[in-house]
Amino acid sequence: MPQTLYLEWAKQQPATAILSNSSVYLPNLRSVIQQQLADAAWFEAAQQANPWGHPQLRQALQSWHSSMYPPLIVTGASSGLAVVCQALLQPGDHALIETPQYEPLSRCVAARGATWSACPRDSSSFELQLDQLASSITPRTKLLLISNLHNPSSALSAQPQLLRLQQTLNQTTDTLGIAPITIVVDEIYWHLAAQTPFRSVAELGPQWIGINSLSKVYGLSMLRCGWIMAAPQLLDQLRSAYLDLINIGSPLTEYLAASIIEQLPNYQIAAQAHVAANRQLLEHYVQPLLESELISGAIPATGCTYFPRIMRAQAQIEHVAQQTGCVPGQFFGSAYHQHLRIGFGGPSNLIEAALKAFTQTMLTLE
Repeated sequence: MPQTLYLEWAKQQPATAILSNSSVYLPNLRSVIQQQLADAAWFEAAQQANPWGHPQLRQALQSWHSSMYPPLIVTGASSGLAVVCQALLQPGDHALIETPQYEPLSRCVAARGATWSACPRDSSSFELQLDQLASSITPRTKLLLISNLHNPSSALSAQPQLLRLQQTLNQTTDTLGIAPITIVVDEIYWHLAAQTPFRSVAELGPQWIGINSLSKVYGLSMLRCGWIMAAPQLLDQLRSAYLDLINIGSPLTEYLAASIIEQLPNYQIAAQAHVAANRQLLEHYVQPLLESELISGAIPATGCTYFPRIMRAQAQIEHVAQQTGCVPGQFFGSAYHQHLRIGFGGPSNLIEAALKAFTQTMLTLE
């Protein structure tokens, strides 16, 4: 496998590589957007000033999160991550990053001239390992970056686990006599587990930052609508970096996003139902592989990605990835070259066909 980075690899994948896609397919949402764009009165109403994000969007998100303060609007979760890293890291600083990891976490840290240490999750449950986490903290450590639900495994970190994580960090920084570490959580898949009202990790206190968008759970990457939830003093630190990297968003797409978010509980239910149906397809097609020990790894109870270990030679794993469009595990860390990420949020008929092809390819390996 050539040493290609994940984001470059992903841009080369054809639309037919359905298992590489980790977004959820909700066609009704696209119809709503088409109808709104055709409405002249709606189009005119969208032309409202949005210096820090469209006011209606900020209000809708604050209400949806049941938050005491409004978010900072960004152009997608990746840009939110870049804003956070530019604002809170300096060259020579240090960050902690979960592994397996979604590549933009380390890319944004490295772009600031900062170093980072891998904090491996458990190899089977993918839970965070707090003892290893604490031992990686240095006097230069400023950030911890994780995802919840975890990408690529869909492992859920419930609130008690997050609070234990914070306690572990704070005990270590107190011992070292350094400032508390800011905890940055990519929450882009959290909607697939959360019940309304949706609460961000930012509600846990001023040490937390939550980053989210409409791109994955609602399949609306076309809107490039993301947001950062954090306490006001943290958001104030991010504004200069926001001006450097984004400056201002699109009032049109932000107004569109606001109209979606105002109805988000209904769309969230639809997304969870769609993924639950597709998970049944996943269970049906990979069960023979689990029983014959061609793959290992429990199917996640939530989320739309599965990260099994493939119990075959590396050349065979690469063959399966190329033939079926799954994401090679090495893109999530060099220790995971025997894994593949399977995305199952797409149209059910296409997911079923792709899973059937995946199973047949695995069963015919020599």
